[in-house]
Amino acid sequence: MKGALAAGAVAGVPAAAARDERVSTGDGPGQELPDPEARITGSERVSTRDFHEENYEIVHVHRRKEAIRTLLNDPAVNEVARGWIAHFIGYEPLSNHLDSISVQGPTDYTVEGGHDTGRFEITAKNRQTIYGLVDRRRNELVALQINDPIDVSWVEEYDEQASRRTQTMLDDPDVADFLAGKDWWPMEKVAESITAWKDTPHGSVSIVILYAVDGDSVEVASGYVDVTDPGNPELVDVHFVEDFTRYPVQQMARQISPDSGTLLGILPRVPREKRPLKTANDGFHRFELVPERTFEQDGWGIEWEPPVTMGVTFTGRYRGKPVFQSMNAMATPTGYGLPPREGRSSLDWFFPDHEPVFNGHHLFWDIHSVPFGGPGHLGKIDYPGRRGHPSGFQFRTHYHTGAQGRGSTDFHSGAQFGPYNYNISYEFFADGRLVPIWRRHGPGYVVESLRNYGVPDDWEGEEPVVQQYLHLTALDVTPGTTDGVRTRLFDGDEWRTPETEFYHQGEPGQKVRFSNPGGTEAIDVPLDRDLEIVVVRRRPGDIGPAKSQKTRVEDIEAELAFYHPAQYADGDAIQDQRVIAWLVMEASMDEVPHPAGVSGYVAQAELQLKGYGD
Repeated sequence: MKGALAAGAVAGVPAAAARDERVSTGDGPGQELPDPEARITGSERVSTRDFHEENYEIVHVHRRKEAIRTLLNDPAVNEVARGWIAHFIGYEPLSNHLDSISVQGPTDYTVEGGHDTGRFEITAKNRQTIYGLVDRRRNELVALQINDPIDVSWVEEYDEQASRRTQTMLDDPDVADFLAGKDWWPMEKVAESITAWKDTPHGSVSIVILYAVDGDSVEVASGYVDVTDPGNPELVDVHFVEDFTRYPVQQMARQISPDSGTLLGILPRVPREKRPLKTANDGFHRFELVPERTFEQDGWGIEWEPPVTMGVTFTGRYRGKPVFQSMNAMATPTGYGLPPREGRSSLDWFFPDHEPVFNGHHLFWDIHSVPFGGPGHLGKIDYPGRRGHPSGFQFRTHYHTGAQGRGSTDFHSGAQFGPYNYNISYEFFADGRLVPIWRRHGPGYVVESLRNYGVPDDWEGEEPVVQQYLHLTALDVTPGTTDGVRTRLFDGDEWRTPETEFYHQGEPGQKVRFSNPGGTEAIDVPLDRDLEIVVVRRRPGDIGPAKSQKTRVEDIEAELAFYHPAQYADGDAIQDQRVIAWLVMEASMDEVPHPAGVSGYVAQAELQLKGYGD
């Protein structure tokens, strides 16, 4: 996200966001607010097009922290939250200038079982969930609800291989000292195929995470284990992390002097349907909004399949004509400890030798497969036509380890070191716009030192880029035809017709157009927001939509050889051929104004359909 936040007329609200949000019910300056119940009932979830330019990103970056502070100012909320040992946050902006916020956490963890049995039963004690609706322009509570405490339990089990890897941690004297006298449990949910470490390619190193309860906090020992010899794993590095985020909710609560009187029982409760889809009902995600596998809406015909190895797979038609044969969230590489970028493309920055060896300290390679825990599908959100833009809908999925169903109990109970947590969504509008969105939803591990990120204090050279995301979306584009496609690139001055596969770093004002050689249909992809694009021939052997969902992870050689879609640009002819368009969206934690442990942020692209008729 580019651009600085402007000072707002209301404390804590960016002026641009206050000025340009387009959804309202007459609660502007000098006007009376509507009845609170009517305001809540009439509120709706907002899309990217409900905000001017980049204010959708600004709201997600800025508002969650402000909404949490407002929630914690209430003494009843503060009393509950300050007693937690960990936390989980849900946030969504609504219309009528409302923020929907939820926080939850337990007061303690207990553990039964142990390494000898390979089975750990963990219980989050007295876990409570708090919901609030916050006036976005006044930082005032509009609705409030605190659920009763409950105990929530789950089981961690591992096989002989996982046991050997954990034992390498337990044999380390520093780890033994760290665990002494504490309840602890392992998290065996990541794997070598999604981990790269220093100068070794992904496939060589795995992560072992041990949670330990220490008084009023939960801490982590995070170890890197060399697994090149499966029968003899070796611990090569370990880090001890005390704080998972810069601003844990429980610490924020302890630092705030709350208001004198609570609004609990005075304000309305938060209706079920107005809560964030994450941490929505009984402290879990909402799943009841999942649509039929095939449906038509707002001129679009959509078919979708649940995630197998590449996220949810979509096939799309518009006004009865094909748009894409398949669309997938292919991977989300997350790089830590990169050197300064200095204008390099994401390929040359992440993989300067053009091979699967990362250029920083370590990289996690989320491939959105069910065995690695996600993404789950949260469902479809409908947008009515309003304020000058057409109706539409969002299909929202999410990813974090353990995301399927209620198997993510541990994550929602605050044990959220290791698993990622973000939304992967697609917005479809009646005027032929399609907006793929990657939105990071926390927790984020920005703490006081780079070492807690797993980046050494003695890093040589300039200050590294602590954390950088890439999100890879791939489309088998079919602009009105399932035969060959014409591909053109507008470089800001003129249209060019590349004859062969290409990788292009986008700049504002540039775009790529895919068109039907025998018709009027076209798909434009503006190359704004640092968007990069790779256009290659459709080949079954490449990692991509042309490769079977069911064989991707099983074909481990192809998986480990994959590092960036630009590797597939081998010079093959593309004109009048079926092509795959890879969108490389970026998100840098160095660009957010608040540490990401309490802020969300957004990367997005846009596809614009033309010539599809009335």
